[in-house]
Amino acid sequence: MGILDDLKNQSEVQKAKEEEEKQRQADLLKYYQENLHPKMLQLYTFLNELSEHLNYIKTETFTDYPVSPDGSMQQFQQSGYKVTIDSAKEVKEINLHFRCSLKEPLVFEVENCERIQRYNDVLNSYRLEFDRTDNKDSNYELISAKFKVIGPVSVNIILQGDIDTSSIHLILKNFEKPGFVKHSFKERHITEEFIDGLGRFILRQNPEFLKLDIADEHKEIIRQNIEADMKQRQKELEEAEKLLASEKNQQVEKKSWKNIFKKTD
Repeated sequence: MGILDDLKNQSEVQKAKEEEEKQRQADLLKYYQENLHPKMLQLYTFLNELSEHLNYIKTETFTDYPVSPDGSMQQFQQSGYKVTIDSAKEVKEINLHFRCSLKEPLVFEVENCERIQRYNDVLNSYRLEFDRTDNKDSNYELISAKFKVIGPVSVNIILQGDIDTSSIHLILKNFEKPGFVKHSFKERHITEEFIDGLGRFILRQNPEFLKLDIADEHKEIIRQNIEADMKQRQKELEEAEKLLASEKNQQVEKKSWKNIFKKTD
């Protein structure tokens, strides 16, 4: 085979792979448009109506965050719900934003340089607004600080449609703790019951909402692992049986050859 034939074959293989990938992406997009996009629209409609009602009737919803220097909880109130989407034609991201505010600023006196820095980091992790007044000794070393925590905690509930994984991701920012937490769901998970549970979860009425789903997913992983172990053991058993059968055949052949030589003698 000449160099041109070799390159032609490589080009054909590459084109076939590209066509296969293009078809795969087209199939994923079609699945998203037919199955996940209606779910995203359903979620958007629900969250948008939920926000409108909450802002109008001003439902009092409270939650606690560990924003004290000793880690104890302080009460915050949710308000100011707003929903945005990335596109009206093909929704891939829904962002529900609200704030959790203090009734009045919190004031704490913190001693020791390390404790001051740790507490400062905690407040920054929530992106809380706060004032800090340092107290230094005659050597200009930090010995204590007064913190005035103003707030609020800015919270985001983000739903992302993922074409590549055919999933809807639920991302929580500062909802229960600082930073981001991500959970993923398939089309079959997004039911009326799920959506109602999400609404109650947002209103702090359903703390077990995600824990139950995680448990179900964990059970599925365990089931898959057990099934894989069983398949592996079955495969090992079959290989052992084949090896045993092969050894028996070899022993039979050896005996037959011995019998032949005995007759010859």
